Amino acid sequence: MKNKNKGRDSFIAKMRSPYERVFSQTNHRTRYRGVAKNQFAMFMESLAFNLKRMVILNEEYGF
Repeated sequence: MKNKNKGRDSFIAKMRSPYERVFSQTNHRTRYRGVAKNQFAMFMESLAFNLKRMVILNEEYGF
């Protein structure tokens, strides 16, 4: 029974891996007091992450 869904599990793992990497790198603690400041900080972190990712993808695939 261990290998029953091995193909399905590997397919799901390939689909989840790029997104899990994003969420594993985020800090779960907040730096500021107040919702607006924390939302802005998370927005800026996400923006920086996506810009770094865009540069890597641009070099890799030549978009």
